[in-house]
Amino acid sequence: MQVDSLLRRPRGASGKPFALLLLLALGAGPQAGSIEAAKAPPTAGIVSAAPGSDPGREAALYPDTVFRPEGGPQVAFFSAGSTEVVSLRVSVPLEESFDEAGAAQILRVQARNRMVSLGERIGARVDVTRTPHALVYQVYGSVQDLDFLGWILAEGLSSPQPSLFDEARRSVSRELDRRLETPEGTLSLRLRAQLVPGTAPLEGRAGTLERLDHGHVSALWARTHLRSRLQIVVAGRVDPLLALATVAELGIPDEGPRPQLPAPEATGDPRGSPEVIRHWLARGYTVAAEHTPRALVAARHLSLLVRESPGDYEVFLELWDLGRSRALVVTGAAYDRSRTAMIRRLDGLLDESEGLLGPERVRAISAELRTELRMATHSPWGLANLVGQRWEAGEGVEGAARLLDALEGVEEADVRRLLASLREGARAQEELRP
Repeated sequence: MQVDSLLRRPRGASGKPFALLLLLALGAGPQAGSIEAAKAPPTAGIVSAAPGSDPGREAALYPDTVFRPEGGPQVAFFSAGSTEVVSLRVSVPLEESFDEAGAAQILRVQARNRMVSLGERIGARVDVTRTPHALVYQVYGSVQDLDFLGWILAEGLSSPQPSLFDEARRSVSRELDRRLETPEGTLSLRLRAQLVPGTAPLEGRAGTLERLDHGHVSALWARTHLRSRLQIVVAGRVDPLLALATVAELGIPDEGPRPQLPAPEATGDPRGSPEVIRHWLARGYTVAAEHTPRALVAARHLSLLVRESPGDYEVFLELWDLGRSRALVVTGAAYDRSRTAMIRRLDGLLDESEGLLGPERVRAISAELRTELRMATHSPWGLANLVGQRWEAGEGVEGAARLLDALEGVEEADVRRLLASLREGARAQEELRP
């Protein structure tokens, strides 16, 4: 089980699981060679540059150069991979109100459809995802096609089109329906509503989606897609000035009207009731965002514990990103014959984990997690995602590097304190019965 199966938001907002730390599953290519600091001439807006050659620092996770011109966008450059490919990742910080939940998903579907049709012309990899913090647009392709890659991003970031609204909304509704038809999807939506009550579910709400119109989606775009709010990661061995020229002309307005339309009148949300033949139980424990490193180690420890001592049932562990906090989520599924044993295992899992925790175990897990983080930096796509996810979460452009450093400092006592706080604190719980 990799880190991306442990630290993620509730599934389904983009039609597939989204890992907060998207590791190993990012199409990592050959290992990058030595990191070379960019030799760009002095330029207005450069506020930081690559650190010196310090063997104690993970150079790949520190930017070569960061541009923060007045009025935006902020652009961070990272050396990664060969001189032939580059990844451009644009993050638009975005929060929806509870009554417009799903509008960002409609923006995502429209943008991705436009970008995919263009990317196919040059064999570029493209994606648009809704994270707990932002709407993210990303392209990956040949350095020779840098201008075309910029055009693909500009098309994706452009304002939503009225003619495409109905089909995009139907697509989002179908994705939500599919989630509600599965026990995992239903439990994740219900559990998230308990863990962060009153916040908009990333997947959208069926009642709200029915009432949204193009005006609401366009208003969300207008108040969020501004140059001053963009966070752009450029990963690849490309001239920073050429890349800067590419991302500086994305067609995003400097400022503009920020319309606030009346909230759509929701018709209510159906409570997902999938047909199940097993007993499903999900429990969520809130974890403060600053405890992410020790929570990663704890989640991996618990996952290994279940794998090393399995029962006649299934148990899954994940660490969700809920925006301003995290949640350690334990889900079990069992047939009637094993239901009691599963519940007993879930009840005693935290106590069981403390008894088998030791310094060697913590050091081994920490080293394993750091290796997975480093492997993600071997491809421009993976590096851009790893850096961008921490940046948009409010941890700064060097947030991924600090996470790597913090993992190295996690000790047994830290994990024990976290497990004790989870055991003693409140928990959310949802279940499905056959």
